[in-house]
Amino acid sequence: MKIVAIIPARAGSRSIKNKNLIQIKNKPLIYYSINSAKKSNLINRIIVSTDSKKIKEVAKRYGAEVPFLRPKKISGFLSRDIEYLKHCINWLKKENYIPDLLVLLRPTTPFRETKIINKAIKLVIKNKSDSLRSVSVAKETPYKMWKKRGKFILPFFGFKKINKTNYPRQKLDKFYWQNGYVDIIKPSTIKKYRNELGKKILFYEIKSNIFEIDYKYQLKFVNKFYQNYKIVERDLYPS
Repeated sequence: MKIVAIIPARAGSRSIKNKNLIQIKNKPLIYYSINSAKKSNLINRIIVSTDSKKIKEVAKRYGAEVPFLRPKKISGFLSRDIEYLKHCINWLKKENYIPDLLVLLRPTTPFRETKIINKAIKLVIKNKSDSLRSVSVAKETPYKMWKKRGKFILPFFGFKKINKTNYPRQKLDKFYWQNGYVDIIKPSTIKKYRNELGKKILFYEIKSNIFEIDYKYQLKFVNKFYQNYKIVERDLYPS
């Protein structure tokens, strides 16, 4: 199978300036996603999708391909994943290279176990799914969430389930939060459904305390987490 890791790394960031190039243990943030992909014996190509010449230089230095610069019109903070995914697929078509799977590794989740990436790939190959999304148990339940309507609030699930807003958490359904650890997309899913998920989305649970770098305050804890992440993060998907 043709399996391509795609690492999105645009230049702009509203929370941390030059986020994808900030140094962690003397390596730029983007290095860690590239390195995780390089360790996988299932991934054939590693492509960084960026609009930045500087990020392109750094990514190539660490072994990724950067065969194009992403257009600015799909590199804004409101741009969606499907835009750069389609752009990458269309570019590869020019090489007559049609990937079977795209393994999405966002740089903002730098500390990954390659064995977990590999297991996710094998799950998609084994199962007839449209995509895979990694998730963690949500720390808060949407049953206790509210929507503002003028001077009043409405329960998230409507008044039919309003009694559940006062249930103990242990009696409520378990919900999951997409954690950005690893997502896998089939180009055929994008073509069929015009989105990157489809209808049969494989469930892949990972322990919830995954470290993400989205805000400046998280940089204070990154070195401590780096030393312990192999213990903190473990695969919870049943064998």
